[in-house]
Amino acid sequence: MEIKELVYNGAIPIFDPSKLKTPLEELLLQIGGALTEAAVLLKGADGQAYYPSVVSLQNEKLKELGPKTIDLLRDVNIKVKGLIYVHYDEYLSEEYGTVESDGRKTEGFICPINETYQERFLKILEEVSQTEIDDIILLLTGYASALHCFCENCKVTFSMDRKMPVNFNFSLLQGDKELYNEWIEWRSENIKTFLSKITEKTKELGLKPIFTVELDPNFQFDEGLKPSLGIDIKNIANFFEHLIVMVNPWEVILPPVQSKSFKELVQRVRNVKQQTNRNISLMYWPPSEEELKTLLTINEEVKSKGLYVFLQYPDQFKNWRETRIIKP
Repeated sequence: MEIKELVYNGAIPIFDPSKLKTPLEELLLQIGGALTEAAVLLKGADGQAYYPSVVSLQNEKLKELGPKTIDLLRDVNIKVKGLIYVHYDEYLSEEYGTVESDGRKTEGFICPINETYQERFLKILEEVSQTEIDDIILLLTGYASALHCFCENCKVTFSMDRKMPVNFNFSLLQGDKELYNEWIEWRSENIKTFLSKITEKTKELGLKPIFTVELDPNFQFDEGLKPSLGIDIKNIANFFEHLIVMVNPWEVILPPVQSKSFKELVQRVRNVKQQTNRNISLMYWPPSEEELKTLLTINEEVKSKGLYVFLQYPDQFKNWRETRIIKP
């Protein structure tokens, strides 16, 4: 769909400054005063920063794209949120990458317990706080999949106090219910600890963090987020005033309105809102006209604060989807 149609229907666009086919000035003239809020991707999935950076990958031609985009939007009184991928960065993953149970390194995804990466990410937050944004949306947070992370650091750290071999894998964990439950809790606490650091840093910087919940049937919706990505929604909700629910991000299809699957999806979104007692918004990839109608219906039924939509699929989407939906 054209951005004009999306905006006129009440959707909030997510701009990738590196992929705008039409200059933003022209887009704003086309949209007129209909656009009141937008989000801007501040760092590409390839690791390229769209703002001046000494921490991230930097290209002289791209480093002013983020601030320029934000300034153009703010100049016409549009509220702007920044968006950043937390545990995905193809550049930094060369050094801080995550490893699947079979020993294979997973492209682009980051090990959540790597303390050097955590320090680097906090510095990235310091850098993006220099742009004129008030809020920062956190996307792709958590372990890459249920089969992560089995890097040396994770294996040594987990096995240290448990009198077990360092070279364990997922099969060994699955064969011991008590040990497997410890693994799930350990991963969850790791994510909670890092999110605590992020919220402390953003408070210090005057930014408001917004956490994105990936609500997908491949995870059994909210029920499977903890064993899949290490995210216990109820356990981390207090860090955030506002959550964004990304509906069916990896299913890549939305059920027809009023179908049984649609009603379940609506209820699952409500569950997140009720469990966390937080305001929520919705998020989706570039929608078709029919998908937009479905999303707006969900938006209305759950009394969401807004609907954020990407204007194009990220180049890495296929890799993200294949990794996220891996099942043990």
